Amino acid sequence: MKRIITLLALIAFASAAHAQTDSLVTFDTKGETLGISIAGFNISLGEDKEEEYIDEYIYHEPRKKALTANLFGFGFGATALTSMPYYGPWEGKQDFLDNYSGSSLRFDMEMASWTLSLDRRGRFYYKMGALLSLDSYRFTDNVTLANDETGALMPVPLEGQVKKSLLRANYAGMSMGLGFKLHKTLVMLSCTAEILGNASVKYKNPQKTVYQVKGLNSVRSRVSLCTNWEGFGLYVDYSLTPLFKPGVGNDTHTLSFGCRFGF
Repeated sequence: MKRIITLLALIAFASAAHAQTDSLVTFDTKGETLGISIAGFNISLGEDKEEEYIDEYIYHEPRKKALTANLFGFGFGATALTSMPYYGPWEGKQDFLDNYSGSSLRFDMEMASWTLSLDRRGRFYYKMGALLSLDSYRFTDNVTLANDETGALMPVPLEGQVKKSLLRANYAGMSMGLGFKLHKTLVMLSCTAEILGNASVKYKNPQKTVYQVKGLNSVRSRVSLCTNWEGFGLYVDYSLTPLFKPGVGNDTHTLSFGCRFGF
């Protein structure tokens, strides 16, 4: 409306000042823009360039690639066990599950993953992947775990100079998640379902001793929140399933946090 009023005012003013001129008003069309010259005054009518750029950025971005595949991502972080009361066969035992978080580690290897863009702009994603995981828990006390003659998993005190008393478990599973991408950073919430491969203990006293144990849950589910920026990310992960089977003696869960590459 302001442009129309301005245009009419300029035409009236120019007509009064240059009534003797035959070429008072000239027109010039460029694309969707109309240029009008009236007695030396120039007016441009058409789409605003800034609005056109914003409109193009918001509504007319080219569609992102819908499905992408990725091979071999790696994750590395610390693990800790939540504090839970002991019961049953472990009742009255000392807190032998206390562990060094700095030496209790998780290693993840994502064998393959597929990421699906859920919108045209590539802001929302669905991801599915296959991975292998290895968890290790280093006990603070001179203790290890072993199955007794009845098959129950029990703590076993160790004498002498004990080095790196570990409980280790490896898993294979699938993960699924939903993510939101802001600029180049992808934030994703994922759920993982895994099957236990085997569990073993390891310690040096002074010779290295390694053997398998039973008593850990054979199926595990966990939830993760992670970020990804150009192939590098940080994560925090919590196991919804207790580490040990019901009745073993403790319902502790695993908490892990660290970094990922190529996920």
